[in-house]
Amino acid sequence: MPLDLKKVIIQLKNIENNNVQNLNKNRLDSTFKLFELVLNNQEELKAKLYETRESKKANFFFALPESNESLEQIINHDEKFSTPHITVATDGSQINPSAHEITGSFLINIGLISIPYFAKDIPVNLSSEPTVYNSQEEINSKIGSENIQEDDLISYERTLKEIEELLKLAKSYSKYKLPIVALLDGTLIHWHIEKFNSYFIENFIKRFSSAMHELKSLHVPVASFLSNSRSNDLINMLRICKCPYKSVDCKKYCGNLDPRNLSCNPCQDYVPVLDRRLIEKYFTGKNTKPGARTILFKSNSKILNYYPDDLKVSFFYINTGSEIARVEIPSYVANDKSLLNLMHNAVALQCKVGFGYPVTLSEAHLVAVINKTDRQVFYNLIKEQLLKGKQSLVRLSNKELKKRVSFV
Repeated sequence: MPLDLKKVIIQLKNIENNNVQNLNKNRLDSTFKLFELVLNNQEELKAKLYETRESKKANFFFALPESNESLEQIINHDEKFSTPHITVATDGSQINPSAHEITGSFLINIGLISIPYFAKDIPVNLSSEPTVYNSQEEINSKIGSENIQEDDLISYERTLKEIEELLKLAKSYSKYKLPIVALLDGTLIHWHIEKFNSYFIENFIKRFSSAMHELKSLHVPVASFLSNSRSNDLINMLRICKCPYKSVDCKKYCGNLDPRNLSCNPCQDYVPVLDRRLIEKYFTGKNTKPGARTILFKSNSKILNYYPDDLKVSFFYINTGSEIARVEIPSYVANDKSLLNLMHNAVALQCKVGFGYPVTLSEAHLVAVINKTDRQVFYNLIKEQLLKGKQSLVRLSNKELKKRVSFV
């Protein structure tokens, strides 16, 4: 039965709330005033940030600006950038196992895209690499631990497959002796592995680091692109600066206070705004062009304690022409000016030809995506294979059978 849109429309009318919009605007304006204040006290800010990082007494994550860059600095891309290079990208999707199908098998599909720029006689690649798993035990057996939720385990494996296939793709194009830029969708700060036990965390970091270090050895800058980022690391950085105490100690001074009314907040009844909203307001005031970015910031997310030093994550915000996006890079890229400039210009070009979003990532998504028909074909193929093997029990659950046939 289709959705009753009349009932939906009636409820949607309650979503628009001018009071909420005004409150959000006031919060952004207050945050921006604090940002302007901080611009005039940057040395004091940086000293307090690094002191707080060492003390570990802030109860939220915050960004740390690179020590040799000023917060107000805007770095433009090279509008005449025409360096021959190859951009490679991967993105993944999956068919999750279903308790109502004939098997617990699942599939991870990785979309692979390679596009050369300002270079001739180099092929474009649009392909996918599917991997079938008989069950979650197939992954568990490689790591030596169990009791992990199925969906979490598939997401875990998919993330690793994306970076490992990205490495294979980059290696396959290294024979052309051109610079290669590698892009991923989503974050490089893999905070989601915190939910796993030590066996899984160790395995994840081992595989992730191995692939990233090989890309580093190939002099390939890696970047992850986050559209509509929900991060507020920069906002929290400003809150550290506004803390009225000589040294930040959230538990000691503010442990029992309402988070909306802390003394470090830009205003009362405060809910942190998003970094991209702050940068959008700043960039708009400076009339920045598409391709312009902020300075680099370091993340102090605790999950990065598991990362090798050369893979710890820095980030910047970039004007894509349609939004302010977050771009994350490993330290080996952040600390190499030539790799950083190549990556910045390549991402700006990707967003230009992709109308605000990297074209290689959008194509990788399209190649990777699995639709409803693909899913059913996958299960039909499994059923045929089981019948060929003369499996005695090949049957859908009653629930799945009833979903496919209506009796009313």
